[in-house]
Amino acid sequence: MKKKLTGMLSFLLLIALLVCCGAAQAMAEEPAQDAQEEEEEENYETGDASLDNPRNQDDIGENELLVVSFGTSFNDSRRLTVGGIEGALEQAFPDWSVRRGFTSQIIIDHVKARDGEVIDNVTEALDRAVSNGVKTLVVQPTHLMHGFEYTDLVDELAAYADAFDKIVVGEPLLTSDEDFSRVADILIEATKEYDDGKTAICFMGHGTEAASNEVYAKMQQVLADKGCKNLYIGTVEAKPSLDDVLAAVKEGSYSRVVLEPMMIVAGDHANNDMAGDEDDSWKRVFEANGYEVTCLLRGLGEMEAIQEIFTEHARAAADSLLVADASQMTTVENVVEEDMTPVTAADLRDGIYPVAVSSSSSMFRIESCELTVADGSIMAKLNMSSKSYGFLYPGTAAEAAAAGTGNAIAAEENAEGNNSFVFPVEALDKGLPCAAWSENKELWYDRTLVFRADSLPTEAFREGFLVTPGSLGLEDGNYSAAVTLSGGSGRASVQSPCLLKITDGAAEAEIVWSSDNYDYVIVDGTKILTEIRDGKSVCVIPVAAFDCALKVTADTTAMSQPHEIDYTLRFDAATITPAA
Repeated sequence: MKKKLTGMLSFLLLIALLVCCGAAQAMAEEPAQDAQEEEEEENYETGDASLDNPRNQDDIGENELLVVSFGTSFNDSRRLTVGGIEGALEQAFPDWSVRRGFTSQIIIDHVKARDGEVIDNVTEALDRAVSNGVKTLVVQPTHLMHGFEYTDLVDELAAYADAFDKIVVGEPLLTSDEDFSRVADILIEATKEYDDGKTAICFMGHGTEAASNEVYAKMQQVLADKGCKNLYIGTVEAKPSLDDVLAAVKEGSYSRVVLEPMMIVAGDHANNDMAGDEDDSWKRVFEANGYEVTCLLRGLGEMEAIQEIFTEHARAAADSLLVADASQMTTVENVVEEDMTPVTAADLRDGIYPVAVSSSSSMFRIESCELTVADGSIMAKLNMSSKSYGFLYPGTAAEAAAAGTGNAIAAEENAEGNNSFVFPVEALDKGLPCAAWSENKELWYDRTLVFRADSLPTEAFREGFLVTPGSLGLEDGNYSAAVTLSGGSGRASVQSPCLLKITDGAAEAEIVWSSDNYDYVIVDGTKILTEIRDGKSVCVIPVAAFDCALKVTADTTAMSQPHEIDYTLRFDAATITPAA
């Protein structure tokens, strides 16, 4: 194009002058001279720079959101696109200072020389943040993809890793499959008035040599999957090229072409390469091929829906600062057993029951828990061992950070002076995600909780749910079954397997204790005396069901005064076999 050709000739003349004069320092001033030449060449209106806010003020505060863009010297587009995104972020982050940084030094120098507006480059913006005492820095790029610009930004931020307490960078516009789908819908909506069956709508991207250039082909496929056969994606500097787009359009029966930039800003490429009057502009090439052409000079950054996506990416980045990473977590225990079958409220009788809870972290200690089953739902009151955790959230730590403590379950002080929480339980015997907010670390931690159905008393289950001799089809006779004992000091035990007797469809178990110190056992309010056999206390107790908790109270005479101790017995149905 004429403008670019003039710039190239000027550059060659400059090189020749340097060679002749040996003026090495002149080379260092090349960007400033190019900017000055571009200013002298401009014969078009770019808008009023005074309306733009460069967002380079001091007094930032401890929390900063730095918005990093390539930049543009087109003042109106800069204000509406980059400024529009920055403004949306200010609305979404009222307690943060939103600041600007451009990656293109040529644009920064040009705008300063032409308009007197000072815009920080990324290094200047970071240094400003450091000098202002910023502690938490979120950097949100306005890049389209994970290209060279994004990689360079991440590399530069790495050099400032120890300059802030926390620093994180957000994702570019097109990151997830959801992003592609949403942006495709935005493009469709923005051009729907031109969708008359006779018009091809062509979006011009920049293009890159990086592997991330594939985003253009992916966006084309997403549009096609949505049934938009008349929307085409091309690039200025990569594939698909203008020739590729023209060939695709020619395959249709179109009489008109609408051109729009698929770029954050509508700058030089949009105004010159797309809508310019030079013979090689997209506009002129399509006109030369017989199409009526309409150019839409607006950047993606002007659209509120695009601004919303950037805001969500910044929010996700900020939220990640509140989530403990793997290095901050204690050893995670797997508390979900392979053979567990979820037990829902439909399987339980309404009532209040004690229940055992397994936690994936030893740091998340639950002293006791009580289930309330009512109206088809289950709620658990968790009594903690301390006040370390101020909030719980029924989900992951990332989800909790996104929701905020205002949507979490706040702690209540219990009778012991520690914290307790009322937590919803989707099902027992199922791993439930639980995010816990540490008051000391000010971080969300991921936990997994399992409310154990085998710890519930038999009366908690609805008829037909329990594993009984009848449900197993056990005939009258003698069997053996594995039995476990829990509770007390942990020193007592019972002999396993035990003798299991089925009489008239009812089960009784012979319990052999590890000592002769027990004189009776209470089961369902009935006192059952023991006998001493081979130096051990032995009793026969009723067993209403297997694979669930059977609460018993045993009276021990081992101490100076008899003392009743609560235990739990569990009989494993899978181990029941006929006795030898």
